[in-house]
Amino acid sequence: MRKYVGERVQKLREAQGLSQQEVCKLAGLELSQLQAYEEGSAVPSVGVVINLSRILGSKFEGLLHGGGTVSDTLTICRSGESYGGQQGNTEQGYTYGTLTRPGTVGHVMEPFMLIFDPQAPKGEPIAHDGQEFVFVVEGAVELFYDGKSYRLKKGDSAYLDASLSHRFHGLGDSPAQILAVVSS
Repeated sequence: MRKYVGERVQKLREAQGLSQQEVCKLAGLELSQLQAYEEGSAVPSVGVVINLSRILGSKFEGLLHGGGTVSDTLTICRSGESYGGQQGNTEQGYTYGTLTRPGTVGHVMEPFMLIFDPQAPKGEPIAHDGQEFVFVVEGAVELFYDGKSYRLKKGDSAYLDASLSHRFHGLGDSPAQILAVVSS
């Protein structure tokens, strides 16, 4: 899936006659980041995918999954079939998997399972349209939100306005896992 998100970004950008430099300026990205996403050698974070979808005039889930082929009224994802592919090593210090099937359209929320390596460097705080709900499934994370730091441990949850600056970072000796539901 990593490669396909970048391919969709490139196709949308080119279809609109936008240069990589123009998209970078609008998205607040370095040129090398966008090039790496389009080549499939780097994984954009969820926040970056949301921002790029806005800039390129695409729905978030369309950029993430491509064209829709699954009912928008009910989607059941069975264990072992839930992930639309694991995305590794984002610039925000986590890997993620989508918990809906590729091709699902019409949803206003996107659920993800995120895994934070506490040894990974802290990413820069980001802001994007929408809201987020997170639930710590395993381990502990630091939530840096609007200039303040919060420690969340297994069983804790947070609901936040994603338009304010935020980031998560794994804490402790082992990876932390959080369920995140994002609306955009």
